Amino acid sequence: GGPPAAAAPPPPDEEDDVTAAEEELRQIRDRQKEAQRVFHDEHSAGSGGQHGSLPAHSAAGRVPRGMPCGERHPDFRLALLLPWVGELPPWTPYFAASARLSSPLADFLVFHEEQDLAVPADVPPNVKWFDLGPGGLSMLLGMQLGEALNLPIRNATVVIKALRFMFDKWPRLVAEYKPTFGAVFSKYLNGYSHWGYCDLDMVVGNLPLFVSRAELEQHDIVTYSFGDQEALYLRGQWTVHRNEPRVSSVWQRCDHIAGQLQKELLLKVAWVRRMESRGIANYPKRFQSAEGCYSHQAVSRGDLRIAMVHKQAVGLTASGEPEAAIYAVDGAVWRCAAETRVDPDELARHSSAGGCQLSLPGPHLPVGERRPLRMDAEGCGRWMPVEFRMCAPELLEDGDEAARATTTTFDVADGRFYGQRVAPAAGTTLPNGCAQLAFFHFQEWKKNWEGSGATTIGIEPLMAPARAGAAPRFSARPRNFTVTSEGIALLAAGRIHHGGRARTGG
Repeated sequence: GGPPAAAAPPPPDEEDDVTAAEEELRQIRDRQKEAQRVFHDEHSAGSGGQHGSLPAHSAAGRVPRGMPCGERHPDFRLALLLPWVGELPPWTPYFAASARLSSPLADFLVFHEEQDLAVPADVPPNVKWFDLGPGGLSMLLGMQLGEALNLPIRNATVVIKALRFMFDKWPRLVAEYKPTFGAVFSKYLNGYSHWGYCDLDMVVGNLPLFVSRAELEQHDIVTYSFGDQEALYLRGQWTVHRNEPRVSSVWQRCDHIAGQLQKELLLKVAWVRRMESRGIANYPKRFQSAEGCYSHQAVSRGDLRIAMVHKQAVGLTASGEPEAAIYAVDGAVWRCAAETRVDPDELARHSSAGGCQLSLPGPHLPVGERRPLRMDAEGCGRWMPVEFRMCAPELLEDGDEAARATTTTFDVADGRFYGQRVAPAAGTTLPNGCAQLAFFHFQEWKKNWEGSGATTIGIEPLMAPARAGAAPRFSARPRNFTVTSEGIALLAAGRIHHGGRARTGG
């Protein structure tokens, strides 16, 4: 009998470690609070709406179609979160320049570590940069996850150290934690109706033309596909969430980033050390795609309204003859078949016609009735564990073209997916086949581009005017350019293009 014995105090060195960890966490909290205070002081004016709420007057039927939305849409504001570990990639100036046309609707929040000199000198105001300092991302991620999961200080410290070790070894690992971003960066999301994640290896188009009011009002999560509509998952290139705790907490249902976070991280660390001890440089990583468990758990929750819409394109093939060329003209992004005769002036005329409208009608028109879709574990998503696969066999049977023209939604009323055929609105697809996109994701194409910084082979550097005594800086001022599997280059004014290459004559 008797009371249980008191726990033995930790050894002196371990106690010192815990004290040091507490002090380190306190300092990073202080730095983050100051960064957040500066952010809110600078950007609170006209933020549009309250945290996690949609204005009561924003029903689509009561918004006049064709009315411009102004410099900031009064009902919606999207925050796209982009944490980056290591050197900023050489295409960063093109990404930043392309984001400018989205300013009425979206901000891109880029979190980096001591990359201020690589940030373009003239970025648009809706691309916001936060220097977290050396190791700052692992500190912020570990600290916020620790708080969300109620981890003791000692465990949170282990998580932070493991994250920093892994980010140093393999920066891409940050993508595994995309579903947690609504919690990790929550202090930066006041005033935003929605938060989401995307990638830096992309060219952003005219988002106000593509993001529809119906998507934002009628759904809790919206993801944009590249035409693989038969795969029912949330894409890492673009997924947007309603900014509410019930939506932002779905990630806690995935053990590898929640209940078993520390265990999974330590297994990752042990695996890296084991491979390095054997002198193995290239080895498979313990990477668990954010698109697997997270998508499955969002659907299995049963109370989240989800939309999956084909609005992006992606460079899937890095070798062989190019299939397409991408044109970024006057802020809009167009995909044209490789040998299509392209007049940039014609693209410019159609690009300028797509200004932001208060009604946000979107680029798709429904065709026919929506139909229920059967869900199966076979036929898609082979990169993710079979228990997380959700496929729509009917869309595979309909063929690629029909699948690409289908918007998929999850109905909470009966717990089923439904497919709705759509047709492009006028002006988004031209007679020569060029189609306007919400954005283009480089993916495999960038593997052909070698080097780094301004010396990257395949990417024409965008430099700001030189200033006496100042270090060279990249530029993000508006420019028209083309992207192919061979690289990124500025468009030659007044020249007809074929497959991304300028040619004289007709």
